[in-house]
Amino acid sequence: MRILIVDDDKIVTDQFDFYLSKNHKITTFNSSMHALTYFKCNHNFDVIITDFLMPNLRGDELIDKILEIKTDQRFIVISGYFKSEFADTLKKYGADIRMIDKPVDLLDLECALDLIENKVPNCLTY
Repeated sequence: MRILIVDDDKIVTDQFDFYLSKNHKITTFNSSMHALTYFKCNHNFDVIITDFLMPNLRGDELIDKILEIKTDQRFIVISGYFKSEFADTLKKYGADIRMIDKPVDLLDLECALDLIENKVPNCLTY
C-alpha cells in the first residue's frame, strides 16, 4: 500500500517508516502543512496515517482539506489524547477513518492497515 504518514513527532514518523517500509511504500512529513501541500500534487495514497493534535493544522483540519481533494481517501488517526469529542469530530466526515491510541502498538497499526486494504467497513467508535 502507498501510505502517507503525518506526525509532528519525528520519532513517531521514523518508527512507522522503519516498521512499515518493509511491506509498504511510505512517505512521511513532520508538518501537516507540508503534507497537505505535497498531497495536492500527489494524492495517490491508499491511506493516510495522521496525528490528531499538531501545530498549525490539526489532524481533523488536515482530513477536511484532503477530503476536498480526494473524497474517498482513507485515514488512520493516532493520538495520545483521544476524547469522545474527537471521535464525534471525525464521525462528521463520513469517511473511512480509524483511530488508534498513542503509544501505538505496531500490531494494532498493521491490523488497521489490513482492514483498510481488505476494505472491511469501519465502525468509528471510541
